[in-house]
Amino acid sequence: MWRLPIRLSALFLLALPDPAQAQNEPFRIVNAAALPAVALHLARSGAEDWGRNLLNQGPVRPGAFFAMRMPEGAGCRFDIRLVLQDGQEVIRRDADVCAERLQTMAPGMPAAPPRAEAPLPQVGGGDRLLPTVGGARP
Repeated sequence: MWRLPIRLSALFLLALPDPAQAQNEPFRIVNAAALPAVALHLARSGAEDWGRNLLNQGPVRPGAFFAMRMPEGAGCRFDIRLVLQDGQEVIRRDADVCAERLQTMAPGMPAAPPRAEAPLPQVGGGDRLLPTVGGARP
């Protein structure tokens, strides 16, 4: 009777992706703008050069997506630049494509969610956060 929960737990653990594997999983960049995207550039976060246009098969129409898989060891954090047909640029800085497999891009959309800050210290490992003095975080 107790073997079934153990087997199910083992299957669940085997189904979890390895963090290194997560970098090789494909992700999608969705054009949520009203115009076709004529250029897409991806660069490691903080890089100065956008590199070549990745849309070598033509524009991405509104509502469509561009799927890609990063090479092994490329990392997870990238700056994404989508250029629309009218020349408008939609830029997302420091996007984590491993955690967010669907990157939706449109003018006026908020940037990528901020990186998680270090957790606040907890009292005795419990659920109460230590207060900060003077409003500053530790």
